[in-house]
Amino acid sequence: MGETNDLRVVKTKQLLKEALLVLLKKIEFEEVTIKKLTEEAQINRSTFYAHFYDKYDLLEKTINDELVSFVEEVAPKNEEELTLTDIPNPFYLRATQYIYKHGEFFKLMMGENGIPFFQQRFLKIIGKHMTEHLKKFHPDPKKMEIPKEIFIYYVAHGYVGVISYWLESGMQYSPEYMAEKLSNMTIEGPFSVAGLKQQSE
Repeated sequence: MGETNDLRVVKTKQLLKEALLVLLKKIEFEEVTIKKLTEEAQINRSTFYAHFYDKYDLLEKTINDELVSFVEEVAPKNEEELTLTDIPNPFYLRATQYIYKHGEFFKLMMGENGIPFFQQRFLKIIGKHMTEHLKKFHPDPKKMEIPKEIFIYYVAHGYVGVISYWLESGMQYSPEYMAEKLSNMTIEGPFSVAGLKQQSE
């Protein structure tokens, strides 16, 4: 009986998260109401309040669940992946494939009428896990030529910026192409891949 109830809870929460995303395709978040959410999910108000405090709580948990899932799936699996020796790097490839698969969600969150704080939340969770993996695979910060925080900020913001462009352009490039170019820019540097780096004599 307990397992049945647990499955029912999971299903109800998922219905409400899906209802939220469906509504965000049509209206801005400010226009979303509990009435509209419950009608879309085909549940009653008391059921909604049994699981979420309000629509902001639902949005928060929807975003958090998706970002946790993203990080768990794409995080570097070993030191070799963290050092970006392959093109496309497996980390970038998993990341672009995940975003492509969940493109509707990321477009809703990062698009013109998206959720203002989502991008900062995305950056924060990427930075957090980059910090953890650097600590695990690169424990000696003295070996880094720049402060760890600057490195993380540069890579995370560059990555999210490129992904934002990719979404805005309608994902005209394949996940594999994007992973390759992100890997190139990270390993070789943006000036080098743009042909602007002077050749040494």
